[in-house]
Amino acid sequence: MITIEDAKKLNPDINPELFFPSPLDVLRAVESNRIVREWLNFISKEHRAKKTRILLFVPCTPRKPYDPPRDEFHRRLIELEKKYDVYTVSVSEPLALEPREFWSFKWRRGNKTINLIYDAPFFPWIEKYGYKWREDVAERVWDKLSEVVEEWYRRNRVFDSVVCLAFPNTGYRKIVSRVDVDEFVPEFEVECEENYFSNTDRDYLKKEVWEELVRTLEACSG
Repeated sequence: MITIEDAKKLNPDINPELFFPSPLDVLRAVESNRIVREWLNFISKEHRAKKTRILLFVPCTPRKPYDPPRDEFHRRLIELEKKYDVYTVSVSEPLALEPREFWSFKWRRGNKTINLIYDAPFFPWIEKYGYKWREDVAERVWDKLSEVVEEWYRRNRVFDSVVCLAFPNTGYRKIVSRVDVDEFVPEFEVECEENYFSNTDRDYLKKEVWEELVRTLEACSG
């Protein structure tokens, strides 16, 4: 099993209220956790995206915050902003979306600042750590989060192109399934050896994946 001490090794500043090691924990968070529910409501009903030429959806990663970057993946994403007119949004279980301006994971709400650093390894490989992966639970989570993203996108259709960086058979694609995505990258799977401490942050840096992303951004930039 994964403990809060394990989570603190990844993210020393984790909010203990946002520790969700099992798939059922993630479902409960989406349905009833106070902070998660408030955030999902904010994303679906209030958040306004920065207008840019390209909207880029990317997967969430284990180490947070993303800015300043704690992994090579986010260092490269931030570098892409210098070359392309892109607004980057992370796709997340359980937060649905993590827009670029919230990559500090500090959410100012009224006169308080909420720590959004969470831990939720929502992947089938979680069974290696003693938890049961259930497709019915996963589908319920993805369906609820896709509704949030749909509402967000309905209010934020301000982009010329929408690109999603996510492997074909991932929950990330299901969460953005109600968005008019122009390009999914990549259209192939790669062999990955994933674990709790290193997964998406490494997988999407594989040479063939990253090169396809850059080619796609170039094409969308015209």
